[in-house]
Amino acid sequence: MLDAVINTHHHGDHTGGNGIFKAAARTIVAQANVPRFQLAAAERAGTVEKQVFADQTFPEVWRRELGDEIVTAQYHGPAHTGGDVIVHFERANVVHMGDLVFNRLYPVIDRPGGASIRHWITVLEEAAVNYPADAIYVFGHGNPKFGVTGERGDLLAFRDYLAALLAQVEKEIAAGKPKDQIVALENLPGFADYHLPRPNRLGSNLGVAYDELTDKAG
Repeated sequence: MLDAVINTHHHGDHTGGNGIFKAAARTIVAQANVPRFQLAAAERAGTVEKQVFADQTFPEVWRRELGDEIVTAQYHGPAHTGGDVIVHFERANVVHMGDLVFNRLYPVIDRPGGASIRHWITVLEEAAVNYPADAIYVFGHGNPKFGVTGERGDLLAFRDYLAALLAQVEKEIAAGKPKDQIVALENLPGFADYHLPRPNRLGSNLGVAYDELTDKAG
């Protein structure tokens, strides 16, 4: 029997296994915003009947001693979604970032699901200060060239991408360009490693940044 299954956020590739794990786990844990975002996404997709939700939620911090490990899941505020947590396996010195890091890859930015690019930058900077420098960091997604594990510096590398994304869109808005021209950029200068052609998410990232900067509804 598993002690706990932790959902790092509400997306289906991170909650879709709940139905399988439910019978084998004492509890499924998620940040308090996750069930409602999961339900809303399922309603849009017509998959409500397939959803299994966390049976234990928390607003900010969940911490347990499980066997010979201490596991902490912490919410640092809106970022990739409005319910992302960082999971720290304290004795193993492993930090699971969920989808707070797309390692050298244009990310998904889920504005309807509570995302904030500005605060995502803050979350990554806080994480780089507050979690161990020598930990193994695990990422939700990564460019095949770079993988899904890394070091604390990779958090700041991704932070730099998000900051450059906002700066690029701010510059284009100030130059008077409309959204349809802004989102047509194929690759963000300085971030060639992030480009994967299928799918190329940069246009979507630019669009979300535009909406956030102009305060449009997502």
